[in-house]
Amino acid sequence: MPDLQPAAPEPAALDAGPLGRRALRFLVVRASGVLVNQLGLMLLHGGWRWPLPVASALAVEASILSNFTGNSLWTWRGDRPASLRLWIRRGLGYHAVALVAGAINVTGLWLLVRFLGLDYRLANLLAIGAGSLWTFLASDRWVFRRR
Repeated sequence: MPDLQPAAPEPAALDAGPLGRRALRFLVVRASGVLVNQLGLMLLHGGWRWPLPVASALAVEASILSNFTGNSLWTWRGDRPASLRLWIRRGLGYHAVALVAGAINVTGLWLLVRFLGLDYRLANLLAIGAGSLWTFLASDRWVFRRR
């Protein structure tokens, strides 16, 4: 008699692979960084009325530090550097990568608010998205690669 039960998927078919799992962890960390950035911007610009570019730059910096910590401890946890010196070097490399994304964020935010008239909170989320792919690819291939 034939078995009428559907075949269970192979475990490998459900596995996103190391890069897929890493990308998912990166997105979770990135989401926490978006929250840090957005709340910082809302406090500095929306609450304290700091100039938008200054508030945005400081909010971006806070999210860079938050994201580096999360990515170091979780996303690329198996690739920990062997010494404090190498960890600092990795942190500086991540900062360089993230500053490119931060420049995209600050510039994009300002352009979207200034020329399209978007609310600064929505513009910030769109600008953050613009740098996310760059940050993941550069981090995976340069900052956190095994040496």
